[in-house]
Amino acid sequence: MNKFISILLMTVCSTALFAEETSSKEKSPLNYSLLTSLGYYPETTPKTGSSHFAGFSGIYDGVELVTEFNATYTMPFLKGSDELTADNHLTFNLGVELSPVTVAPLASVTFSPIAFLEFAIGGIIGTGWGLTDDIQGLAKLDESKPKYENLTPFAHWYFYTWASGCFMFDLAAVWEGDWHHVVATASYKVGYQKMTGTKSSVWTWRNTYGQASGWVYEQEYFLGYQMPLKVSTVGVGTTLWGNYQASDYGNFSRNYEGDFMTIDIWPMAEIKLSQKDILYVLADFRGRRSFLEKYKDDAHEPFMTKTGREWYFYALGFQWKHTF
Repeated sequence: MNKFISILLMTVCSTALFAEETSSKEKSPLNYSLLTSLGYYPETTPKTGSSHFAGFSGIYDGVELVTEFNATYTMPFLKGSDELTADNHLTFNLGVELSPVTVAPLASVTFSPIAFLEFAIGGIIGTGWGLTDDIQGLAKLDESKPKYENLTPFAHWYFYTWASGCFMFDLAAVWEGDWHHVVATASYKVGYQKMTGTKSSVWTWRNTYGQASGWVYEQEYFLGYQMPLKVSTVGVGTTLWGNYQASDYGNFSRNYEGDFMTIDIWPMAEIKLSQKDILYVLADFRGRRSFLEKYKDDAHEPFMTKTGREWYFYALGFQWKHTF
């Protein structure tokens, strides 16, 4: 089952619009930030059958913590004299992502050719280790057992490179006023992910089980309202993601439906703690695969037969951003 931290780290397009006013006041083109994400997971036992909703079966199924340090340099690029192009810029970002079981350097370049559009490319390469059978940073599925076996750190690597486009809209741009900030974003990201040094078609990265090497996508849509208050933004977003090709899952591609689209719907709030500190709070409702067979564990999941979609409350997430 996939973990929620990935969704927290994917909401870059949405938060970029919210940070626009603050960033425009910054004097230095070079900025440093620390992003810490925490996910809390209640227990929900999967049910069999066609599409349905599953309720809680326990109050605790785990927590997850990821910290990301970034150095960002922003420079004017292809600036114009009108309002739509006056803030055109190019942003370079270098960072490192750390969790209890992974370490991963990352890099990205973002270009804003006009006020309401952003294009970006980036990549991440990381390695990991295991702490327990349930806490694994880098592992492959051993189909004969079945069980996820830890891979050797620094001998095996997770690789992900991507390109994205983001459309942003703020009603206050056409109807000025502090209380007129109805904001919306829509983004599409195309990526390629791979686990090196293994022929296994299914693997895990940072406790995200059931992944497969190949071309992947992420769509994100957000609608919110900004206010000149401490709780500065509230809204709801949705993220749709998966593999383009079912064949990426090899022998599991048909029954498991390798190109299944996972859907996350996440109400969120942005809280400005200070000029340098922002807290994001998200609740995630997820639509995952529903199966014909009774669910056993993550390692047996690819062997099961997908029959529909199961909706459930997946996680509660907190993300704290500190700018130095």
